[in-house]
Amino acid sequence: MHYCFLTSGTWEANASFVRLREFGNELLARGHSVSCIADDYPYNVEKLPAVFNNKASIHIARPSRGLGQIMARRRLVKQIKPDYVHVLNPFIKAYMALRLTGTRIIGDWDEWPAHRNLPFARKAMEKFLDRWLRKHARRIVVASKYLQQEFKQRFHLDAAYIPYAAYLQPHEDGESPFTEPTAVYMGNLYPAYDHDLLFEAARILKSRGQTPKIAILGMGPDLEKWRAFVKEHDLSNVSVPGFVSGELLWRYLRHAHVLLFPIRENLLNLCRCPSKTFAYAQTRRPVIANRVGEVAQVLGDKGTYVNCTAEAFSEELQRAMATAYLPDVDYKIENHKWSFRTDNLLSLL
Repeated sequence: MHYCFLTSGTWEANASFVRLREFGNELLARGHSVSCIADDYPYNVEKLPAVFNNKASIHIARPSRGLGQIMARRRLVKQIKPDYVHVLNPFIKAYMALRLTGTRIIGDWDEWPAHRNLPFARKAMEKFLDRWLRKHARRIVVASKYLQQEFKQRFHLDAAYIPYAAYLQPHEDGESPFTEPTAVYMGNLYPAYDHDLLFEAARILKSRGQTPKIAILGMGPDLEKWRAFVKEHDLSNVSVPGFVSGELLWRYLRHAHVLLFPIRENLLNLCRCPSKTFAYAQTRRPVIANRVGEVAQVLGDKGTYVNCTAEAFSEELQRAMATAYLPDVDYKIENHKWSFRTDNLLSLL
């Protein structure tokens, strides 16, 4: 079988493309052919082959902008002749590349742009693209239980539920990067996400004379904003080191006294399947979170769930940090492997 991923934008630091990377490498390991059509970005040109261990065929669409990209992508689809083209979330370049080609499409949703609060013209386009992909996909896959239920209730479609899975490469536990018990959060610092609850919780605790060590890991447009917040409120107990990966990330998570995961119940968070949930589970440390969407699906009753407020996080964090040692937690992460997810995908085909 020849399986092709049709993508838009850069693969650099795109958490959703972890999904395509893992599916692709599993398919390659089973002897299938894998191709990827990607835009002309430096990371895609230079690094994307290594994402698939230099075993997939990478096709850079040139030009990646303007009207010429339409024909460039259509030519590539015709040239590659894949058995299936995998489209992650509806997007205009996929529509223009695949419409009226007869290509067998796998439509995959890990978010739902058509139901976001968008300007009228943009929302109309997203709704059109959403309908098109639902109508023309040979098989429909979703990454969250919420999307599966909504597709069934609204459109009478039996979407296959295939969430994300564990992705961190395990390392030796190594030496702790901390000199005292530290709570850890890992995640991209984007405005749409909910790390603001943790910074506010730290401020609340400081007002009570409590200064537990907290490390907030991640890059994004909010990074300098929150570094300034830490400085403004003299939160010397809160470190914001930026992006951490590999062996050092493992040590940060594995040696955390407790892990933190604030996530509000909104459309974005109900639709997505946050990959850090699986990373947290891999390291087996206790997690303070909100019982929302896929977080609860993965952590089950092993997570500690609080109300989605800074006050609730501050209270539970204070309680957790007052305990000398919190034992490891078995989240049954062995049930969440990309090999199992790929079995499910192949069964659809």
